[in-house]
Amino acid sequence: MPQKFFSNYNVFIKDRDDYILFNTLTGYALRLSYDEKSMIEDGNIPEDIEDAFSEGFITGDVNKIFNDLTMEKNIFEPTLLLTYNCNFDCSYCFQKDYRKRIYVNDDVIDGFINYINKNNNGMKTRVTFFGGEPLLNIKDIKRISERLKNIEYEFSIVTNGSLLTENVADELYNYGLRYVQITLDGPEEVHNKRRYFDNGRGSFNIIMKNLKYAQNKFNVVLRINIDYSNENEIDELLENLKLNGINNVRIDPHMVHENLFRNEAWDENIPRKNEYIEIKRIWNKIKEHGFKIPGDAFRLGICVAHIDRDIIADPYGNIYPCWAFTGDEKYIKGKLNKNGDITLINKDLTADKAAMAWKNDECINCPYLPMCFGGCRFFSVLNGNSFSGKECRKDSFRETLEFIKEFI
Repeated sequence: MPQKFFSNYNVFIKDRDDYILFNTLTGYALRLSYDEKSMIEDGNIPEDIEDAFSEGFITGDVNKIFNDLTMEKNIFEPTLLLTYNCNFDCSYCFQKDYRKRIYVNDDVIDGFINYINKNNNGMKTRVTFFGGEPLLNIKDIKRISERLKNIEYEFSIVTNGSLLTENVADELYNYGLRYVQITLDGPEEVHNKRRYFDNGRGSFNIIMKNLKYAQNKFNVVLRINIDYSNENEIDELLENLKLNGINNVRIDPHMVHENLFRNEAWDENIPRKNEYIEIKRIWNKIKEHGFKIPGDAFRLGICVAHIDRDIIADPYGNIYPCWAFTGDEKYIKGKLNKNGDITLINKDLTADKAAMAWKNDECINCPYLPMCFGGCRFFSVLNGNSFSGKECRKDSFRETLEFIKEFI
């Protein structure tokens, strides 16, 4: 097979005496000997892997796959911020400057439901309720869910976990709640210094209690936000989880990131150039403690900024390109009308503009393109570039791919 047919997105990763061939576009991986690697580099495919190679490592159309992951995906995933209010006062909150006791009104709810009914095209619909703290507005979660029961519908929530009691979990399950993201940032003393109620009271114990029940009711992502102040406390948190019987969760470590306003808590942030090294270290700890490592742990995936259809609406009916921009009026993309139509306000924040970050020769020929598609739009803005600017971190992705050895 001539080398011209080999995918641009094949990467060789050395693992002791062997090599792993990984394709960042298809996700296929093969373990190879040195001799097999040499044969492939010379354009000769070993007979025993020819079928697998042909399926996962030859030229693929990145534009088609990008389209399949965005416009042709088979699930409709709009987001509604039910409130900018929160019962927590987390030290590093990216919405601190935007927190208000404002809740979604009836016109926005009508517009959101009408938008779904106009645009779901018979697809399964998974709404994400976001905040602030969405469970401060359970009433509207139930109202919206009741009005969408005529379609194939379920919903997820991004919550601090303090209000997801057994009774609330049981009730919301009946309305369609299937996915939950909850955050714990360390063992009790560490977590309570970072994620506390707005009266200063610690939240660790109530979250642990609620999490223990929720893990067997929903698909639970347990997020851990990491910076210099808690990076060495993760072992103790993982041990606490095991001791409390919390093992049916997907652990999702993330670096704390800043926003466009000033927050002294962000002085503890780990520099972005080092974060993938840190994430790899944390994943190794997660594995050592016996928790499952998801196969897509090292892949960024497609950001909602690339999918205009999956709107993110706030309580005012403002439409934003992604969750990270919510509350900042400079990044309002459009307005949700009561009839479900969208009035475009800023054409420079659309998915077409987001795609400009990677639709250039340098990115298209980069083996790591499918892991980032031009990088995070929010980070591009934080770095002083435009919304459509390239946010390249190929060196970080090289580090990340070392982690593939854990799966092959």
